[in-house]
Amino acid sequence: MGDPLPPRSPHRASSRLSRSTNACIRCRRRKQRCDLRYPKCSSCDAARVPCLAYDSEKQAEVPRNYVSTLEEQVRQLKSELSGLRRQSTSTAITSATPAPADADDRQSTSSPMGAATVQSTASDPQEVVKSMGLVMLESSNQPRFIGTSSGVTFAKMVLACVKADIVIPMSPGPTRSSIQMAPPSPIVSSSLPPRHAAQHIMDVYFRHRTPHVPVLTKAKVSEVLERVYSAFETTHNNFSGVADRDLFIAYIVFAVGLCSLPLAGGTRPPQSEGCFNSALRCVDRLLSYSPSDLETLTVVLLLAQYISLNPSKGSLWQLTGIALRLCIDLGLHWETDAILAMPQPILDERRRLFWATYRFDRILCITLGRPFGIADQSINTGLPDPYSAQHLGTADVHAQRMANHIIALYKLESEIKHVLYHQLEGATLAYPRANYALWFRDVQPRLCAWKDAIPDISRADPDSIYSQQCWWDARWLNAILLLHRPNPLVPHPTAESLQTCFDAACQLIKANKTLQREGRICVIWQCVHGLFLAGLTMVYCIWESPEVRNKAPILDVMAAAQDCASTLTALAERFPGASGCRDAFESLSAATLRWLVARDQDNSSENGQPTLGNEINALRQHIPFSAAAWRTDEPTSIFPDEPFEFAEYLIAASQWPTSNVDMGPAFSLQDMFDASHLELG
Repeated sequence: MGDPLPPRSPHRASSRLSRSTNACIRCRRRKQRCDLRYPKCSSCDAARVPCLAYDSEKQAEVPRNYVSTLEEQVRQLKSELSGLRRQSTSTAITSATPAPADADDRQSTSSPMGAATVQSTASDPQEVVKSMGLVMLESSNQPRFIGTSSGVTFAKMVLACVKADIVIPMSPGPTRSSIQMAPPSPIVSSSLPPRHAAQHIMDVYFRHRTPHVPVLTKAKVSEVLERVYSAFETTHNNFSGVADRDLFIAYIVFAVGLCSLPLAGGTRPPQSEGCFNSALRCVDRLLSYSPSDLETLTVVLLLAQYISLNPSKGSLWQLTGIALRLCIDLGLHWETDAILAMPQPILDERRRLFWATYRFDRILCITLGRPFGIADQSINTGLPDPYSAQHLGTADVHAQRMANHIIALYKLESEIKHVLYHQLEGATLAYPRANYALWFRDVQPRLCAWKDAIPDISRADPDSIYSQQCWWDARWLNAILLLHRPNPLVPHPTAESLQTCFDAACQLIKANKTLQREGRICVIWQCVHGLFLAGLTMVYCIWESPEVRNKAPILDVMAAAQDCASTLTALAERFPGASGCRDAFESLSAATLRWLVARDQDNSSENGQPTLGNEINALRQHIPFSAAAWRTDEPTSIFPDEPFEFAEYLIAASQWPTSNVDMGPAFSLQDMFDASHLELG
């Protein structure tokens, strides 16, 4: 027999096993030698592909430098945290020094957090909430925690929802201006307008800006303005005798009243932003030391009113969330016998504030397709009494009746969204789905009854939007489209529903055109959304329904398409987000009209199988959404090359969170600590 084979070296065997175990996935699959170069082996580097390894704990493929990347991130975060701690220590020491004597540069130094917040909020109001997070997370003796009972935390949360370059001292100083505007802002503040101009702005506020979401009564604002101007004249143009609350209400009413007034250049009057900045000077003290929770809620809702008209100044979504939590905390959503026994003025104020919050919540949730902040089944609050002594005259009584009627429509729209657009993981005994057929037969008559019950518009103030029939028509037609258009529950409506959608869409386009021409549109982003959706619905009905195509005269379709595009063009001058919607709609409507013209020329009921390629791609760019949620098995016949139902575009458009409208994400302190800026939607 020959000599026995020499034994294998244990070191060599273990090295070979280690190399095969640590080889990258690509080399193992190709059964080739991996040189284990770091961070990429030679084979992956030459092929210019990621060099991946398998992580058994994550059960996923990860880069081979995954651990070192995480370690580097940890080192970077530790370095940033160390820098923040050193900054907190230095600012805490600096805060012990006396403040400058100049009243304009005076800052509160009684608290270490005061100086820290002053430094961090000069560039971004988001830093206010970040600094509060550091207070709560810091375990050392720097700085001290400030509890919610002080009101300071809440004040900073609200101010963090308002996008303005502001400097906010944490403790009350001897001066009135507790909020100082940063130097980069071109408009620092605004002085009070003359008394006669103030009266006119107040009338604009109640007639045009806020009838659909009333927060204040006209009598209350008149009393506030009388006190402000009387004190101002008595003290010789000095605000020392004016209460913070009165000054805030006066300035925010002026800011909202002046917002979006038509100018020659098509821009917002600079006085509107100046009044808003002046109102912000009072917010910190009002929220931190408010004697009444109802007063706090009023401040939040008034800020929301302004931001709803000027969404670039803050997050309407977050302010609405704060207001809704305040309402629930105060029990405004549920009236007990003890609450009903309150004096009528207090009861009416509670109801008015709650329903204003409710309307903001419904406007945002229906527009953005988000869950409601509170279910209708959890509400038993009554409506404000139109005949209360708080109102001044017959016109005010009628205005409150109309405001109450608008609440009834929001309830109907809330019900429609809950049944048709509510996303459920799965129906259960505890959360069953509604019987659609029975519910649909029930809700249609109620919508028609709402329209028939609209209070007599001839008795409204002639200058109020309540006196405009086209405004009421637009509100009702939006609800009709919400009910009949394609939705997740009924992606393929009946021919009758499609005809109703087409007629309602054309009428809504016409109503919005009238409102735009007469300067009656205030919440522009909401109008753009509704108008764009009406145009899409009209186009969809033409493509999808032969009955609609045969019944609709082509000249009427062309007129409606032109009206929609021209109105979007006019709105784009005040709201840039409308330009993308206009371009997408023009491309889509042009292809539709070309097909209709060719179809009529051929005298054929069907002109082949038309396709929309570039038009659909242009449309998709302006509706960011995921169609996988409602993907159907059958592609629509008129789009053979398009894998998704065109109805899904309508569903996505009905939940269209345009980036130009800052609604903000769902409100979360942790999100605000991590985010570099506020979003709103």
